[in-house]
Amino acid sequence: MELLVVICIIGILAALLLPALSRAKAQAQSAACKNHLRQIGLALTMYASETHHFPAIVVEGDKPFWNIRAEHNTWADALYPYYPLSWTNQSWHCPRYIAQKGIIIPQPPMLDIFNSYAYNCSGIVGEGWPGAAQLPRLNLGLGRQPKTAAPDPEVRMPSEMYAVADARWWTYRHYVESGIAGKWNMSPWKYEYHLSNPPRVVTHVETAPPHGQGYNMLFCDGHVTLVKRSDYLFPPRTAHHWNRDNQPHPEAWAPTSDWVVQQ
Repeated sequence: MELLVVICIIGILAALLLPALSRAKAQAQSAACKNHLRQIGLALTMYASETHHFPAIVVEGDKPFWNIRAEHNTWADALYPYYPLSWTNQSWHCPRYIAQKGIIIPQPPMLDIFNSYAYNCSGIVGEGWPGAAQLPRLNLGLGRQPKTAAPDPEVRMPSEMYAVADARWWTYRHYVESGIAGKWNMSPWKYEYHLSNPPRVVTHVETAPPHGQGYNMLFCDGHVTLVKRSDYLFPPRTAHHWNRDNQPHPEAWAPTSDWVVQQ
């Protein structure tokens, strides 16, 4: 009987301690993630200071995105001289993403770059909703191609503009059987792709934010903070943070039905 009482007490204590330990682990992972983003921010600041513009998400040429990974031709590769740790190294990524078995290496047939950190290349235009391709090419973000890379002076409010964020984590139906995948370019909209051969619509089911209620965010001036999902993905509150001119540009917003957060 005494042994049973002791076992019960140990079980109760363990039940009380495990959530606290889990929270402590999550906080440590978030702190490490913020440190990674600060290092990326220092590299981004040095790059912009030296070149007088921010890197585009594709550093050179106009090749399709799925060809650039092997050639090390991404925004993260451009920062390597200032932060000599390759983004193909797990130590470059958010530890929370790695702990969740996040995918870094692309898996056929989805030959895309998966990443724990996403780059604000297109501003509030983003991508993923069906009408995005028909929008005028508004240069609101930090740049998709070198010719659209944001000159340093065009970022009107560096302390308010999003630069790099925890990637939104997706379960890629039809492509990924296990684990999660982080999109490498930022977008505030739902992801839906219309594919052919055979014709089908592929939707990507978003998981919960990586750090509690939100995402760690690096701003163009180099500071890092947590942005709640309810603010980050709700255009009426934060659209101006996406754009280099610090304006909301509602003409570039997706229809309300394509918003991730509705209120």
